[in-house]
Amino acid sequence: MKFCHLLGLLILASQALQAGQLTSGEVKTTKGHAGAQQSQHRIDNIDVAIQEARAEYLDNERMADVTDAYNRQISLLVESQQRELTDLQEQLKSIEETDQAVLPMLNRMLDTVQRFTRIDLPFLPEERSKRLNKLEGLLLRADVSVAEKYRQIVEAYMVEVQYGQTFEAYSGGLDEGGKRRQVNFLRLGRTALYYQTLGGQESGLWLQGEERWQLLTEEQNLSLRKAIQIALQQQVPSLIDLALPSPEARS
Repeated sequence: MKFCHLLGLLILASQALQAGQLTSGEVKTTKGHAGAQQSQHRIDNIDVAIQEARAEYLDNERMADVTDAYNRQISLLVESQQRELTDLQEQLKSIEETDQAVLPMLNRMLDTVQRFTRIDLPFLPEERSKRLNKLEGLLLRADVSVAEKYRQIVEAYMVEVQYGQTFEAYSGGLDEGGKRRQVNFLRLGRTALYYQTLGGQESGLWLQGEERWQLLTEEQNLSLRKAIQIALQQQVPSLIDLALPSPEARS
């Protein structure tokens, strides 16, 4: 009876020992799984970090390429602007040299017109004098381009040329004998210049060589009145017999 009880105790003790050993193994296995999970988690974290670092590297590489391309473009732009600046400086230098050559020529052109006006028939004296004085002041202005100065002088030349090709009547003052009176003038190109009083009773022909007015006859006075009316478009054009200065009187 005691033997059976002892045997039972041994069996129980053996089972208890096996149970304790199994529990310890299970604990080791659980700890191993937990460690493996932690290691895998660390590996996963490292992989994510590597992927993020790789993506950041690629982004930086692309940004470096963009920056490099931008810098190359800026360099090309700077070089282009530098060439344009150099060309502009050369153009400015050329303009300055041109100005130095052209300005004396413009002064000579103006002087020619002024001298020609002085020896020409004395028609439209105020208008022509005002135009030439304006040109003289224009040449002294620094804020006006050489091209504009040249244009206006050429324009004055063209106006003077047209005077020789036109037939014109206009009103103006006549200074004679220290007195000034209002009369009608008739200009026949640059061939002849006439005046007639407003009442039409007196007329004269300018003698350029003698620098004086020659009175016209009554018949010539009537012809001049008709010519003035035609020039003013007050009468239809027709043939008119006008007195002309002799070649000696023109020079």
